[in-house]
Amino acid sequence: MPGTFFGVEIARRGINVHRAAMDVTGHNMANANTPGYSRQAAVIQASDPWTIPNLATSLQPGQLGTGAQVEQVRRIRDYYLDVQYRQAGSYEGYWQQKLDFSQRIETVFPEPDGQGIQAGLLDFFNDWQDLNNDPQNSGVKAAVKESGDELAATIRQTYSQLVGIGESITGAINDQVDHANKLLTEIADVSNAIIFTIKNGAQPNDLLDQRDQLLDQLAALGPINVDVQDNGMITVNFINSTTTVLQDDGTGKVTASQLALSTGAGPGGDENHLSVDGVDVINLTGLADYYTGAPEGAGMGAILGNESARLGNKDLLERLDNLAVAIIDNINNKSGLTFFTGAGAADIALDSGVKNNCDSIIGENALTVAQLQSTPVTIGTATATFENYYQSMVAQVGANVEKADRMLDNQQAISQQIDSLRQSVSGVSLDEELTMVIQINYGYQASARMLSMQDEMLDYLINRIV
Repeated sequence: MPGTFFGVEIARRGINVHRAAMDVTGHNMANANTPGYSRQAAVIQASDPWTIPNLATSLQPGQLGTGAQVEQVRRIRDYYLDVQYRQAGSYEGYWQQKLDFSQRIETVFPEPDGQGIQAGLLDFFNDWQDLNNDPQNSGVKAAVKESGDELAATIRQTYSQLVGIGESITGAINDQVDHANKLLTEIADVSNAIIFTIKNGAQPNDLLDQRDQLLDQLAALGPINVDVQDNGMITVNFINSTTTVLQDDGTGKVTASQLALSTGAGPGGDENHLSVDGVDVINLTGLADYYTGAPEGAGMGAILGNESARLGNKDLLERLDNLAVAIIDNINNKSGLTFFTGAGAADIALDSGVKNNCDSIIGENALTVAQLQSTPVTIGTATATFENYYQSMVAQVGANVEKADRMLDNQQAISQQIDSLRQSVSGVSLDEELTMVIQINYGYQASARMLSMQDEMLDYLINRIV
């Protein structure tokens, strides 16, 4: 038979269980607005009964319960929603970077309202048309010189701005790689604390929340595959399924790899690669090349979004260079003199002889030059008029902005929907927690009342029976 104080022990356990449950509920309420926090619940179960039959005890009719105990403090989390959320975050990060830099590129082409290259071409050929009407007019020749000088300067300025954007994109990729390294180090540190805590028999719920939040941030930079073991060990692949950046170091601890951006890589020296611990393993250019038929909606994190934006900017630089070369060659050929100099868009300029003496312009050739405005010429691999070729560039810039904006809106809507589902599982509802407070409070009061009754019974037994 149980001892005299058996009921007191049951009441004590009841009080401790409800006090622990109240602490967990209070912790939930305190973190109701904490980003990344997962709701926790005290798992209460019956303690071992009196007695458990074994070979050394005799069976007795029935078993007496010994009360309750908190088995563990469980973290409410849905792993599959985490996977979906991180995948959506990778896509959102990709299109966010694409939109940001596409909008910056768009400002370089102030068409149709600004004084850009298209307006410069129109003024330039109009002045040649005026010179055709009055071939010997020095004033008109001066206007041709000025409009030609302005056109060349506008092309150079546009090219220089695009080069600057390309450099800023590469700088952004470098910053994001550095941020990824910081996140990997933090994830490794938190994971080792988790492993240590689990090894010592505790449940590191808040540390697990912290690690999941860091993984969400890493997924925004590039897609990740995560494998978590029961002992807290974690393995993470970054950007592709063969590149492991977090893993067991062989001693039961998590080690983080270090990433580095390699510019000027590849056969042509114009690719960006990512190395892991000094080994070149990821061809960012090959993965992010938007112009090689990537499917609609393709996106794989902010790093590849920036690389895709860099490739789009590089394509515009090449097309602008082709336009400048075509202008130099055709104008020089039709004008009968060296009107423009330079090897391309970077250094196109009005020839010094024309700049110092506008009378060197041959007015009798003005008609053949003016006719270039509507005559298709070879520009790179295309055949088009100067204006039409330039308009196709501007149209592509606008289409890139429109697509990136549309895709970002779609991905943000998907991310918000998945996050709502995740919050419905892991988020803290103050109404539910307040209900739990009332329920736990009644349980606590009942256990306390039972303890009081036991005290009265023992007092009567000990002090009043003679």
